[in-house]
Order: sequence, then structure tokens, then C-alpha cells
Amino acid sequence: MHFIQKTFLDATDFYLHYHDYPRQMAELLEALTGVYDQLLEVLADGNLDAVMWSSNVDDMITYPALFEEYFQPWCHKAADMLSPKGTVMIMHPDGENQGLMDLIAESRMDVADAVTPYPMTKVRIEEYYDRWCRPGHLTIHGGIPEMLLLEESSTREDLETFLDNLFRGISPGTRFIASIGDTTPPDADFDRLLYIGERFEKEGRLPLAAGSFSPPSRETVDAAKPAVTPRSVTETVVSMDIEEAFEQITADVLEGDEEEVVVHARELLEQGIDAGDILNKGMLPAMDVIGTRFTDGTVFIPEVLLSARAMKEGLGILEPHLITGNKRRTGRILIGTVLGDLHDIGKNMVVSMLTGTGYEVIDMGVNVSTEEIIRQVLEHRPDIIGLSALLTTTMPQIKEVIAALVEAGVRDDFKVIVGGAPVNEKFANDAGADGYAQDAGDAVILAKQLMSALHQSMMEPS
Repeated sequence: MHFIQKTFLDATDFYLHYHDYPRQMAELLEALTGVYDQLLEVLADGNLDAVMWSSNVDDMITYPALFEEYFQPWCHKAADMLSPKGTVMIMHPDGENQGLMDLIAESRMDVADAVTPYPMTKVRIEEYYDRWCRPGHLTIHGGIPEMLLLEESSTREDLETFLDNLFRGISPGTRFIASIGDTTPPDADFDRLLYIGERFEKEGRLPLAAGSFSPPSRETVDAAKPAVTPRSVTETVVSMDIEEAFEQITADVLEGDEEEVVVHARELLEQGIDAGDILNKGMLPAMDVIGTRFTDGTVFIPEVLLSARAMKEGLGILEPHLITGNKRRTGRILIGTVLGDLHDIGKNMVVSMLTGTGYEVIDMGVNVSTEEIIRQVLEHRPDIIGLSALLTTTMPQIKEVIAALVEAGVRDDFKVIVGGAPVNEKFANDAGADGYAQDAGDAVILAKQLMSALHQSMMEPS
């Protein structure tokens, strides 16, 4: 399934095809099974020291339900064949793993490579160690976020604080091979690399002194369950205090049912209910819930894409009535991934969420040059520009784009928001952006805040 996801389909289209064409997906999967069985036989006969069996595991892309159904059985199958021969089994979970922590621990892999913890992702290094290393499930290779090597993203004090916490949090230090996760950027501060080496030379002898390890009690675990246990759609709608007339269309969006949302949008219009009320009281609140759940890790890409698609279909029915009723769109947003960067799944998620919450979104795509961004700004005159960079090597392009907007004399005409795995609040501020969003849910919240401030300023007397 991972091969299908990475090779045969666009990163975003995969999730919709997986939902819409289950029979065809099953047939394709069956056709590939024999190939992978043969591959395992070749590997088993190869007298290999190590095998990288699963790469680019991430709870956004390889979300938990998909991982458990399709990835985990193959991890077990590979381990059953190769581990008895002394082959070290390696997985590469270099992204956000909050929703995969237990599944990866149970994968029968030996090493988790290029682990990249907070502040670059949501999971802290001590939690990785407590759940993977301390019980003996995995050895971590990585653990030091690459952004801590960049002056654009962090201070020297940030690195020092991180290492202080690391040495306290991973005692006794076994099953931990320190390295930079995911990779050392070309423009890394070499003095920081030397500093890391000095700290490990002085403090890295095993066993490490005990520090911040504090295993959770049963009471703590039980108290946390309500926060991470998904509610049913019915329970969610009840908790939202939606007007009765809009409950069904809210449920349609939450369920990602693009056919039913069209039926119920038409029914509401036929009952004489205002299109703006259907949108604002029935559909948009559902997308707000989806955005919040995506941010806190209780839903994943498929749910977001399906709900956004349902929202788009519903908007298609409402839009002629919104125009007739002189309803104004929430705002126009121009978005793209900067020059040199071909990553698009995160950007596509932001596009889906913003479109689903009523914004007019113009997607410039990936690998967009500064000159092309300027051209599209002049053509479309957006309220907000969103810039994405998924690599430390392409982050400087964000600064270049903002500087070019200033030089072109248009910087004050709109707001600029930025995001991407190596980007953070410090970098956004230093680059001259108006805001930073960690994920698609945050992007929607930030866009609302900026548009609200813009509308407020337009209403104030000059």
C-alpha cells in the first residue's frame, strides 16, 4: 500500500481514491503482494546486516488506521523472515508520529531512524524514549531536531535548553544513538554541531544520571482518555449546539458525505432558509471541528479531505444564492510552495481546509519562483499569501519572496503567512511574515484572525 501511495498516485489523490475505489485498490494491492513476497525471499537469502523496511512513516501521511491495516502486517512479516537471520530491521519515522507511537513500538522493527522530536514536531524526546526505548521496543537513531542548528529557526539558548532536557529525560541512555533528525542542513551553524559533540563527550557516558522520567499513573491515563477518544458524529453535533434545522447538514460535512450534503443543501434552500445561514450555521462549524481535531491529532488526512470535499460540493449548491444575496466571500488567499521545494501534501491540506471554510483559494502549486509569485500577486490581488517550505534548504526562499514583495511596493497590500516542517514562529518573525501556522487547522485559525483584523481596520474611520 505504501508503494501505491508513493508511486502510483498524487499524494492527495491517494486518500480520495482509497475511499472511492476500494475494489480497484484491493486488486492492485493483490497484484503487488507477490512481488513483495519475492523481494522478502531475496532479502532473506542476502545475508544482510540491516534492512530499511519502511521509510517516511508519518501519522499525517501514513495515518494510524492505514498503518495498522496495511503497514503493520508487512512489518511483522519482514521481521519474522529477516530478524532470525540477524538482520537489523530499520524504520524511518522522520515526521509527526503522535498518532503512531504505539503502532511503531509494536512493529517489531529494531531501530527508528531520523526521529525528529519537538520543537520540530509535537512529540517530545522524553516521550519517544519512555514509550519506545525504555520498554525495549526500539532503538532511536536521531533525536536532535535539525532546526536547532539553524540561526534562522532557533537561538543557541534553544539548543542548550533542548540538550539539558534530553540528558535528563532519556536516562539511562541505552537504546539511543544521537544524531540530527532528519538531516544536517547545508547552512547549519557548525559551532552548534561542535557544541553538541562536546556535550555528548562530557555527559554521554552510560548510564546517564536519572532526571525527568516520571511514568504516568493509571489515574493520569484514565483522565486523559476523554481527550483522545473520538466522539460519534451524533455526539459531536449535539455538543456543538447546532440549530435543529442545520444538524443534518453539519453531520454530512463531519462524515465527509459529498452526496448527502448536496441533497440536504437543496432541501434547506427549498424550505426558504437563507444560503448564508446554511453555510455559517450548518457547514462552517463542522469544518471548524475538523480543523481542531486535525490539530490535536484525533482525525487525519482522509477525514479532512473528505469533509473538505463535502464542503466544496455543498458550497457549489449554495454559491449562486450567496451571490444573489450579496454575500461576500471570507477572503482571497494565494498559496504555494517556494522555489526548489516539491513537497505538496501539507500545502494541499491547507488549501483543502481553507477552501472548505469558505475562502477563495488560488493554488500556485510547488517549486514556485519569486518572480511567479509576484506576477500572481499583481494578477489576483489577494488578502493573504501563504508560503510553504518543507526543507531547511528552501526556507531562505521565503525571506527572498517577502523581500521581493517589499521591493515591488506591494508588501503592505496583504498579509503573509508561512508554514512547513522546519519553519517556526521565530523564523516567521525574522522573515517579516505576519503569522506562522504549524498545520492546516492552525492555518484556518490564523487566516480568520488576520481577515477579522483586516475587516475591522476597513470599518474604522480614516
